[in-house]
Amino acid sequence: MTELALIRKPIIQPTEILSQLKTGQLLRVNSTHGNAIIIRHRHHAELAGPGAAVGGLFDADCTRVIPIGTLSLVYPESRYERQKAYLLRQRWILFTQHAMTTYVPLHRAKILLSLLYKYFDAQLIDELSDEVIAQLVGVLPKTIDRVRRSGMSQTFRKPQPIESLGV
Repeated sequence: MTELALIRKPIIQPTEILSQLKTGQLLRVNSTHGNAIIIRHRHHAELAGPGAAVGGLFDADCTRVIPIGTLSLVYPESRYERQKAYLLRQRWILFTQHAMTTYVPLHRAKILLSLLYKYFDAQLIDELSDEVIAQLVGVLPKTIDRVRRSGMSQTFRKPQPIESLGV
């Protein structure tokens, strides 16, 4: 770790993650495949996948964090790492916005769940609550439940590497 880092070891505990995000220090999600974090703000939630920037001005007002996989946050030491982390955060935001291209809530839920199952282990997504997933694309939790009960989640069971996001 660099001397500029306020923290010198990866952060892995959700309570520790939340307190670090509120400090305003820029961190990034460890680049290990399958790591991600859902950051809940007052009225919405955002997904930050492997390599994405978290903290800083983005998340100073966050209220809760939900780790996906074996999450750890690390300090981006170089300017290049920070730029890449910002780019990846933007890509993950676009990832969830892709699901919001339709006004029909059931379709948004289907698109989001198919994307989540495409990039993450199905067991990890199955463990997430309907409420948390619903907040990512602005639908009701019962809409997520309905899509899950329809068996759609069985269709997308193979995670894809982060490289397929175009980074």
